[in-house]
Amino acid sequence: MKYFVSDDQRQGTCYHEFIKGEWDGKTFWSKDSICLHDDVLLCCDGLVKALKSVIPNYDPLNVTKIERWQWERAGELIDNADPLSKEVYLEADAWARAVFFYYPCFTVLGI
Repeated sequence: MKYFVSDDQRQGTCYHEFIKGEWDGKTFWSKDSICLHDDVLLCCDGLVKALKSVIPNYDPLNVTKIERWQWERAGELIDNADPLSKEVYLEADAWARAVFFYYPCFTVLGI
């Protein structure tokens, strides 16, 4: 992956963790999570805008559950976004599609 890292590749804690399913409220840095560094997300204005338009309570500093329909709708909106946002979305989308095969959602744990 170009933008996301796995837990064993993570350097520090300044990451947004994408975890499979609904967060249990206590587990962090799961081995099957993918992590996006905050510096990358800060450059992805289009991705943040797309998520906020579909999930009004989305907050990069908090916990957000994302259901399949929300993720797919954000993907439709991202078509009009900056190239980096599109690339980051598509990279996460491959992971998300596999997650949705087994879970109804994934959760983003913000900084």
